[in-house]
Amino acid sequence: MSQTPTTQEDEAQAPNVNTCGAYGVTGLTGGTLRFTPADPVYPENNEPATAEIIKAAYPKVAAVEGWAEKIVAVAGRLEIPDPGWLANVMWFESLHDPSITNESFGCTGLIQFCPNSGAKKVGKTTDELRAMGAIEQMDYVEAYLRPFRGRLNTSADLYMSIFFPVAVGQGPSYNIYNWYLTNKGAESAARYLQANGGIRTAGDYQSFADRLARLPTALRTEASAEV
Repeated sequence: MSQTPTTQEDEAQAPNVNTCGAYGVTGLTGGTLRFTPADPVYPENNEPATAEIIKAAYPKVAAVEGWAEKIVAVAGRLEIPDPGWLANVMWFESLHDPSITNESFGCTGLIQFCPNSGAKKVGKTTDELRAMGAIEQMDYVEAYLRPFRGRLNTSADLYMSIFFPVAVGQGPSYNIYNWYLTNKGAESAARYLQANGGIRTAGDYQSFADRLARLPTALRTEASAEV
């Protein structure tokens, strides 16, 4: 469920905006968010997900030999604390379909690379990305996320790196709507709000994304701190 820019111009002008996302394809219909969350698969010890845990949570990943192991490897290289977060965000963005395409904006792939931002950033066209299988496309997921290495300390940071990168590390109160209001004006801010189902803050986005996750969205230490 990544950023749904209201126009391709917005995609190009907002701060490093990457994608449109499955939000625009499957989660948002007529301004109403509609999710059917599956029961989460939680590790007994609440430790970071292994390849086997990812396979148990996400049958589409399990069906592609080596994909779960690649998710774990990529997460490790990017210093993402829990590989399950990476599996979650790709499920949220694309339902683990490397060829899924947002009809409104032409964004495609596991993290919904948009033509003028995410795809360009990794040096590919959306057609090239759409033609790849999941294993190959993971290399470009990693390439997109590499500049955020060491900064993806929470699942929210990972969400924001794809949805609205300026918000990485800014916490749940970061107000994306106010960014549009300040930088692009009231009309653009209103279009953003309408296109994104009323999401104003990074925390709003995280709440929607977490509802669809099938693996834990916080480490044990984060969960304990919230109690």
